[in-house]
Amino acid sequence: MKTPAKIIDVAKRAGVAKSTVSNVLTGNKYVSDELKEKVLKACKELDFHPNFYASGLSSGTSKIIALLLENNGDVEKPFYKELIVACLKKAAEYDYSLLIYYNSDPDRLLSTLRQGMAPIDGAVLMTPYLNDARLSQIASDCISCTVIGRPDGGVAFNCVDIDNVKLVKTVCDKLINLYGKDVYLINSDFKLTVSIDRTNAFSEICEKYAIDFQSHLFESRNSSAEDGYEYAMRVLKKDSVIITANALLASGVYRAAEEKGLKIGEDVGVFALGRSMEHGSFTPKLSYARQDYAVLGAKAVEMLIDELQNGRSEKRVLVDSELVIRDSIRSTAD
Repeated sequence: MKTPAKIIDVAKRAGVAKSTVSNVLTGNKYVSDELKEKVLKACKELDFHPNFYASGLSSGTSKIIALLLENNGDVEKPFYKELIVACLKKAAEYDYSLLIYYNSDPDRLLSTLRQGMAPIDGAVLMTPYLNDARLSQIASDCISCTVIGRPDGGVAFNCVDIDNVKLVKTVCDKLINLYGKDVYLINSDFKLTVSIDRTNAFSEICEKYAIDFQSHLFESRNSSAEDGYEYAMRVLKKDSVIITANALLASGVYRAAEEKGLKIGEDVGVFALGRSMEHGSFTPKLSYARQDYAVLGAKAVEMLIDELQNGRSEKRVLVDSELVIRDSIRSTAD
C-alpha cells in the first residue's frame, strides 16, 4: 500500500511553500494563476486528495478519526454505546476527535471517501465482509484504517477481532460432551468474514467428531427469530444442541422447542455466540458468549493512532470471549 501524499509533498513537487499550497486549496489568500497551475498539477501527479475541512491543512492532518458503523446495521444495538464511548475516550487520550459515520447508503460513503472529502486522518471500520467495497476504497485512497473484525484476505489492514475460531471450537467441545454429536450451527450471512471463521471452525469440529458438516450447518442471511424457528422445527429432537450466531436466532429455537414439547437445558441445549439484551429475557436463561466491545473499540483506536503517528505495522489482535453458562445448558452429561 502506497504512502498517502501530504501537503508538504505537494509543496516540494510544485516548488512552493506549504502556505502557498494551503492558499490555493482554501482560497483564503490570493495566489497567481501561474502558481495555482503548478500546485494543482502537483496534486494531480501525487494523487493528493485535500481535506477541505481540516483545520490543520498546512500540516496535512485534521486530528479527526472516523468510526464507520455497519452499512445496514442498527445504530440502536446495545453494544454500540460501550463501543462508541470507548472509542471517544481512547481518541481523547491522544488528542484526537471521533467522527461517527452511520449511513444506510454505502454509495454515499464511498463517494465521500473517493473524493477525498472526508475530514479524517484515519478510520475504524466495523464488521467487514467479503470483497468489502469500503475497504477497497480506503486502500485506494491510502486512508489509514483499523478493522474491528477480520478483513477479507484481499486487502491487508490492522485489525482487532474476537477469536471466533477458538470460541466455536470451545463451545462445540463442551456441548458435545454434554449432549452428544447431534449439534447444529445456525450461522449469520456467509458474506461476513465472522461467519466464515465460525463455519471453518465448525467444519473442523465436524471432522473431529465424524459429524456430517453440510446437514448440521444453516445460513441465516437475516439472522431472524423466524429463521431460528424454522430450522429448529426441522432438526430439533431430544439430545440435540443448537448453537446460534445471536440471541435473536436463539429466541426462534426456544419457540420451536416449546412447540415440540422439549425442555431446554434438559432435553436439548441452546447457546448463542452473541447476546443482545434488546431481545428480551429467556426462560430458561440463555447461555451465551459475552464480548467486551469497550476493549475492541479502545484497542482499535489505539492501533489506528499508532499507525498514524509511527507508520504502518500490519498486525492482528485477537480477543477472547467469556462463556456465560446458564440454564439453557445441562450442568452434567446424562
